[in-house]
Amino acid sequence: MSMNRLGRRSFLHLSAGAATAALASYWMPKSFALGHFNPANQAPLSPMPNRPRMKPLDWRARADAFDSYVMDPHNKILRMRPDGTTYFASALEGTGDGGLTTFAPLLLGKLLRGNPVDALVPSMAAYFSEEAGIFLDGTHADLCEYWYLMNVNALANAIVGLHYRHDPLWRSRVRRSADRLIDLARQIRYDFNDQGYRFNKSIPFTNKNIYRQPDTIGGYAYVMLFAHELLGDAIYLDEARKAIGLYQSFPKNPWYEVPSGALASLAAARLSRTGADFDTEKILRFVLDPGGRPLQTGEWGGQEVNGLMAGFCTEPEGQAYSMESLMTLPYLLPLLRYRAEYATLIGRYLLNTAANMRLFYADCIPKENQSRPDLTSAVPYERLTQELDGRSPYASGDYDSHRSIYGGAYALIWGELVKPTEDDFILQMDISRTDFLCEKSFPSYLYYNPWNQSKHVTLPLKEGRFDIYDLSRHTFISTHRKSAVRLEVPPAASLVVVVVSSEAKRSKQKNMLLADGVPIDYAVA
Repeated sequence: MSMNRLGRRSFLHLSAGAATAALASYWMPKSFALGHFNPANQAPLSPMPNRPRMKPLDWRARADAFDSYVMDPHNKILRMRPDGTTYFASALEGTGDGGLTTFAPLLLGKLLRGNPVDALVPSMAAYFSEEAGIFLDGTHADLCEYWYLMNVNALANAIVGLHYRHDPLWRSRVRRSADRLIDLARQIRYDFNDQGYRFNKSIPFTNKNIYRQPDTIGGYAYVMLFAHELLGDAIYLDEARKAIGLYQSFPKNPWYEVPSGALASLAAARLSRTGADFDTEKILRFVLDPGGRPLQTGEWGGQEVNGLMAGFCTEPEGQAYSMESLMTLPYLLPLLRYRAEYATLIGRYLLNTAANMRLFYADCIPKENQSRPDLTSAVPYERLTQELDGRSPYASGDYDSHRSIYGGAYALIWGELVKPTEDDFILQMDISRTDFLCEKSFPSYLYYNPWNQSKHVTLPLKEGRFDIYDLSRHTFISTHRKSAVRLEVPPAASLVVVVVSSEAKRSKQKNMLLADGVPIDYAVA
């Protein structure tokens, strides 16, 4: 592995405290290192098949195996600091603090699973910097790369939204973080075309030009929109709208790292239903730009890699990463609550991802095609390379590790959002549970059918009577059902349904259909 990659991937772990290396900063125009953007008339997933050759993984089983391994004290992944707070190692072979990048998706996944978290949640406070007034990736950190900054704040916000929504202390931390980000954004005139920010000196930094991250403005939009939804202040909504406008103004894909675009996609979708004229499709295309920019398509060594994601934009071609491949799910699925017309697009993409992620797991690939087959298959490899010494594809690590805890953590989220049905290739995908922008929502599901004929699936129901709403057709398709309902999914298309109590009182407010004051549909005529 190259020293260039070592410097990139280990950067934050080496500099979580005071940095020892001098960082040179350069100004470059916003167009620096921008990737290819598909013309508006080109389908972003045209190279991707309707159906992968391999069946999707059993994501609940993968999540259970990961959770059991990580939480087992004998495996020394969950560790304790001298002050009694806990952290997770970032890699299977590592011992150092994996930062909020590792801690947050693990904690979020456990919250979604309904696991006991009282012993873990308070430790998230270690990643809130009182000095900087913001959530940072490392404890006692004084700098952070931009994409990490927005990613960890989005994850921390999700945890607050689920567990601490009405807690004054945690709400104040969300507010302080949002206010600090506004100060930062205004200082740099909303131009994130640097590597990151040094909070102890209040200046941006760039170690190397290839690390410039202009797409961070998209992640900033989401974090601002969350702050508005949680706290209600108009300033955060104004910032979100401004940021999405700037993000969609890029003439070419500004992709540096995957989460910024995924966060922007959900923010744009929700804002587009509030009367704002935002181009959700263009922003979504930035995330799903094929050919490894960042979405991988096609085959490596006869194995499909459709749906896997590359790392940062200036890496060599022929690379995919487990974290980047898994982390779009909790943001692209709730996008469909606001823009159901993208259901087939997203459903096809995620079905391919759900199947082809197998290439990161040791029990799914030949031993000669992986760097450490002796390690547990509960934790995925971090990186997949198209070809190494004649072996294709080849699973390995990135800098000084092989298996990724911070990437594998997202399996906990997949295990809750992606469930099997009677058909091996039709998944039930939950589009409401990770919509952290909305405090209340009804259970809502995406079913994508890759077959050329209609298929039927069963939707289990809880105790009571329910009406089933088709979000694409904007109408109820079944009423007063109990126990379960049989649904028909059209050929090579999708069905998006909302499960509403039959007793709920319906009303209409502008273009929204509500039941007991909770939105069902944001786009009724």
